[in-house]
Amino acid sequence: MRCPKCGSLEDKVIDSRQSKEGRVIKRRRECLKCGYRFTTYERIEEEVITVVKKNNTTQPFDKEKIIRGIRLASTGRPISEQQIRQIADDIERYLIDEGKLTVSSAEIGDMVKSKLKNLDPISFIRFVSVCDNFQDIKDFESAIKQMEKDKKNDQGEKD
Repeated sequence: MRCPKCGSLEDKVIDSRQSKEGRVIKRRRECLKCGYRFTTYERIEEEVITVVKKNNTTQPFDKEKIIRGIRLASTGRPISEQQIRQIADDIERYLIDEGKLTVSSAEIGDMVKSKLKNLDPISFIRFVSVCDNFQDIKDFESAIKQMEKDKKNDQGEKD
């Protein structure tokens, strides 16, 4: 490490400590040229997930956007903040575990829909109506019919 005082690249590590979460290592260093002591931090460089939006623009993945969308769709419904955060965490973990560093917003929406469908059908319909840009009542009817059909198919598989 370059000494912030004299610019020398020669130093020694005096002390190393790990953060409570184990994500950062704090190192105290001493410059061998001028004796100045300074602190450095070492962290894992996390992979950045890029989201490709419908208009082909890109932006960094933001788990908080998923949380806000689910929270809005589930207003007044029996879904806890913990359940909402768990859905967002599960989606983020899946993307990282699968090495999906580029993902479409539609794919993220599909993952949210899948989780909400099993958790609360009303929140699911609300989320789908925004995600799929419903234009009239027929869109709602179609989504509800598809949900009922899927539910019957799922029950048929269990019997």
